[in-house]
Amino acid sequence: MRPLVSSGSAQALIEFALVLPFLLAFAFAIVLVTDVGVARLALEHAAAEGARVGSLTNDDASIESAIRAAVAPLPRDRVVVTIEPREHDAPRSNDPRGSILRVELRYVVPVPLGFAGLPSVAVAGSAARVIEWTP
Repeated sequence: MRPLVSSGSAQALIEFALVLPFLLAFAFAIVLVTDVGVARLALEHAAAEGARVGSLTNDDASIESAIRAAVAPLPRDRVVVTIEPREHDAPRSNDPRGSILRVELRYVVPVPLGFAGLPSVAVAGSAARVIEWTP
């Protein structure tokens, strides 16, 4: 009776089975690094856009609207926006011209195989501008 699998192909199958987990881990690492890079670029761009709009309008609703529009590849509802100082806090409440407006954004990148206990990755982007708007 002839064997179904020759010894050479059986050895190759076992070697492939030993290497496959490392190849999959490497592929997931590439996907994660790519997702983190895309998120970082999107957050930096959106923060800069929000700070630009805020320096010209001094309106928090306009800032958040510009950020939500600029953070395109990321889900808008999962981006956390922090604006300092807020619209009704000093120095933005009276004559804000010349004061600094800071916009910070945070986003948690979903990790492939997160159910296996891998920690999530938080990415942040920030920008600051001088307010040029006058009441």
